[in-house]
Amino acid sequence: MAEKSTHDGNPRSPGALIAAANGSGIEPPFLSNAEIADRLASLAQLLSAKKENPYKVKAYQRAAAKLRNMSESLQELVQDEADLTQYAGIGDAIASAIREIVRTGNLLKLETLRAQATPAVASINDYPRLDPKRVQRVYKKLGLSTVEELRAKLDSGEIERALGLRTAQHVRQGLTATHAMLLYRADDLRVAVEEFLLGPCRAKRAEVAGEVRRRTEIIEEIAFVIETDDFPAVVARLERYGGRTPLVSSGKDNAVFALSSGVLLHIQLASRKDWGLQMVSCTGSKAHLKKLTAVAGSLREWPPSGSVERKESHGFFANVLATTRIVLPISAG
Repeated sequence: MAEKSTHDGNPRSPGALIAAANGSGIEPPFLSNAEIADRLASLAQLLSAKKENPYKVKAYQRAAAKLRNMSESLQELVQDEADLTQYAGIGDAIASAIREIVRTGNLLKLETLRAQATPAVASINDYPRLDPKRVQRVYKKLGLSTVEELRAKLDSGEIERALGLRTAQHVRQGLTATHAMLLYRADDLRVAVEEFLLGPCRAKRAEVAGEVRRRTEIIEEIAFVIETDDFPAVVARLERYGGRTPLVSSGKDNAVFALSSGVLLHIQLASRKDWGLQMVSCTGSKAHLKKLTAVAGSLREWPPSGSVERKESHGFFANVLATTRIVLPISAG
């Protein structure tokens, strides 16, 4: 997004625009989509604890999940006064909440509910995936009052013994940082990332690889093989995916990012000449690649220049890709 200017022509930062709009004179921090989603998820948790309309609670939960996968920066959309309700799952109330979070850095409804919450509910509000009703039952049954005690009882196995496996699993998932997602959720994220690579990043070609292409049920990393004339520019633009996406590592032809949804994004540069090879390398499981290496030697060097086998290489990798390639379902989104 281009910088906007003051009346005298000097550029003004987006944060300064918001500070001027809310009259505080203090620039609120730039928020990523994930940070905004966290606030909506926390609000949903507190609404659930207050026994609000379950459909309203679900709406905030679904919106938070969708916002984590959005490629556009919510903060920039608010600054540009975009209509947030054009996005699926965002109604007038949620759009208003997002604008308040961006413009002030806070959400009054969330802060009010936090102040009214019981100590038991307040103690878990930093873990919005925990169901307050379930946790309150655990607290009451085991005489707990803090997350530290909850975690200790979970590790000792006492929660499972006292309240069953399903409750213990829920608590464990709620207290554990998300580093994986189910395949059906990854499909929605794949579509968003692919559109971002081909659109704002201006990649000539982008094709999903890795675990998503293999249709692995649990996804820890989404991989793309891309063709571009300016790989550093793609890396720089991806750092602004969803408002802010940290770069974990990068090289001259590959980069890894930490997506706000909890999984990693790996992009691998390829040319038309080595496209098939990179697709195989990025998609095959370790066991599959080990078997291929046993047959072909180093995949990145095979076949060696001038080898009589070179004429057959295209057929070899075409066959490998045929066994690796799986047609992905068309997302409804």
